[in-house]
Amino acid sequence: MRCTEKTRAGERCRRPALEGREVCHAHSGAKVGRPSALTPEVHERIVAAKKAGCPDWVAAQSAGISTTTYYALLKRGESEGSGPASELLEAIRRAEGEAYLHAMVSWRREMTGNWRAGLAYIDRVDRGRFASALGPSSREPPKRGEERLDLSQLSTEELEILERHYERPSPGDGEREGR
Repeated sequence: MRCTEKTRAGERCRRPALEGREVCHAHSGAKVGRPSALTPEVHERIVAAKKAGCPDWVAAQSAGISTTTYYALLKRGESEGSGPASELLEAIRRAEGEAYLHAMVSWRREMTGNWRAGLAYIDRVDRGRFASALGPSSREPPKRGEERLDLSQLSTEELEILERHYERPSPGDGEREGR
């Protein structure tokens, strides 16, 4: 028996009807196509991994999906206004913000007794603002001629120390006379 419904074009459907029914699978109201990779369990696992601060590939792997599927879900979440993929994208952004906030709070606590943590924090938060005072960036090798200290960044006290350290006696001073 053939399906009794009509296609979008207005013609009668050519598919066979389901056993004991007058319509085919496509017209029965059942979901058609491949099941979504985004199940509630996958959603939970991805969000938990991102809350823990994991990179995208680890979040995907922990949820049992490929990174390609992960990025496809994010792309779909950006393009659709509402729905499961959009909810996932929003939850991921919140989780990333929470993970970042947790890391920053932990870092701030560590700064109390650790000047290196404070310096790293300033470098991270105010990237480039204090670069000349802190020295060459650890991410880039110094270029020829850039190893010089920027004296304008030094305090008066530091400048005086440098002057005393590098003072050279003039030829008329007493050092040469004793020889």
